[in-house]
Amino acid sequence: MQHDQPGGGRVQLVNPATHSNQPAAVKLHQMAATVSAYRQQSIKDGIPDRPDGLFPHSDDLLTQLATQQGSHAFEKHLAGLSSPQEWLPQGSWVSGNSACQSGFDLRLFYQEAAEGEQWGHVLGAARLGDRASIGNGFWVAAHGGAVESLMDEATAELAKMEWAPVLATIEATFKIKKAVPLHTTLRIDCKIQRTRGMRCWVYGEVQDASGSVVLATCEAQLVNLQQLWKAQAE
Repeated sequence: MQHDQPGGGRVQLVNPATHSNQPAAVKLHQMAATVSAYRQQSIKDGIPDRPDGLFPHSDDLLTQLATQQGSHAFEKHLAGLSSPQEWLPQGSWVSGNSACQSGFDLRLFYQEAAEGEQWGHVLGAARLGDRASIGNGFWVAAHGGAVESLMDEATAELAKMEWAPVLATIEATFKIKKAVPLHTTLRIDCKIQRTRGMRCWVYGEVQDASGSVVLATCEAQLVNLQQLWKAQAE
């Protein structure tokens, strides 16, 4: 078979405008979103069952996080047509059951701020499967991009739970210190470092399940899109 380009091609049925032509109701809900409402709804919805999940039954770290005082399981929400904070029934790149099918199973927990702390923080348990590997079917570890995706998601979700419910990561520095194994429970730990104006800095780590070995780190800078859009409109 002859191809007009390396790898061939096929008819593309998805119109890019489908994803860029945002309904007016969504923008109104984005501007109406608040941290307290986002946190409340996300915790209320928790983490729905994942039929394609990558965790075994009674995973030690998941059990610990789920029973820890002040710890609340939650999953990513976004402003939609119906409200400022909606659960994602079809998931996303690193969230929900569909992500498990692609090799990502990230389960996040909001940890309330302890006495004397300004911010709560996010802990999590994660597993990366074959499709998140350097080479599926080969004897290798998790792909660096997969590890970075875990930290990108977790740092942003902490900022949404504590600082601004509608935001974007504008800069991130990742360091992978050790090979990250597949089909192994990993611990996620994220904390807000500081905020200034419409910007927030969050530090995150991927650790072994015990939390004693740091496998990768991330320093992310995020921008409050509600404030940015208001400033651009002035």
